[in-house]
Amino acid sequence: MAKNWVLTVLVVLFVLSTVAQAAEKQVVTDQLGFRVEVPVRAERVVVLMHHALDVMLQLGAEQQIAGVMAAWTKQIPDVVKAMPRLKNIPTPGDLQSVNMESLIALKPDLVIVTHYAPKEMQDRIKSAGIPVIAVAMFKADYEEASKLNPTLKDPEKSYSEGLQEGVRLIGQVTGRQKKAEELIEYMFRNRSMVTDRLGDIPPEKRVTCYMAYPQLYTMGTGKYAQVAMHRAGGRNVAEALDGYRQVSMEQVLKWDPEVIFVQDRYEPLVKEIKDGAAWQPIRAVKNNKIYLCPPYVKPWGHSVPESVALGEFWMAQKLYSDKFKDIDLPKMVDDFYRKFYGIPYDEYH
Repeated sequence: MAKNWVLTVLVVLFVLSTVAQAAEKQVVTDQLGFRVEVPVRAERVVVLMHHALDVMLQLGAEQQIAGVMAAWTKQIPDVVKAMPRLKNIPTPGDLQSVNMESLIALKPDLVIVTHYAPKEMQDRIKSAGIPVIAVAMFKADYEEASKLNPTLKDPEKSYSEGLQEGVRLIGQVTGRQKKAEELIEYMFRNRSMVTDRLGDIPPEKRVTCYMAYPQLYTMGTGKYAQVAMHRAGGRNVAEALDGYRQVSMEQVLKWDPEVIFVQDRYEPLVKEIKDGAAWQPIRAVKNNKIYLCPPYVKPWGHSVPESVALGEFWMAQKLYSDKFKDIDLPKMVDDFYRKFYGIPYDEYH
């Protein structure tokens, strides 16, 4: 009886503490540079950005997610394995739209939007008295930070600093600061291992790479995919282009990349390239160096923790296998998923 009474008291104290924290306020600066008053620990967060959703799960903030973007099933479908209840969470909006009636019904403490969410969309949410923070995962002034395809003077620095800033921001508004620092330390420790082993490879000695997307789209400078390939010791053949662009087959043939990467969600593209008559003269096809990226590589336009902690390592190992023979990458990947998603990688995958 006494033990049950003590347990009841502890539960009540925890609930009261949680309610008190939610009532307290703090001012944070989002990645568009806006100062926003938010709860010290937001208990009901609507997440209208897939990268932020990923990070919230990695910080252990699953129970604080009250709503998500509708397109998560397209953007990060595998994440449901780390959060099964995601299938039943309300979807009051998306990257560039919001249903205000549905949003208000969720009584959120906070809404997280992407950096390029329309101003009108953000203003509608704010006018309802709901705090909004924008997350970019890269660092830039407002003019560029508010764009889908920003022009960045130093993409490597921008994505490195912006990723840390984004993770810290999400950690701050969810009361998960300690876990955020642990995540940052983990990913940049792994990145330094890649840098230490590869050294500073001159441009002319780097393996030439092409990031293939459907309908001959690719990633140029200003997107994280360019940074990832460079960090892994590669040279993006499309580096002269800005952002996510469509190119011609003639241009790809002229570039003649040694390696072609394909994002995991576009798996059919691998066969299309391997079997396509137009692709046959390209070195990557001749030498069977078309690599389907595993889910943790995530060569999107934005950097995310898995990409820095694991993806760049995987790319480097594909480009310079002799320098990473002693590294057990599957073990490293499994460790990351157990530590930050709470499940083994094989279960996630």
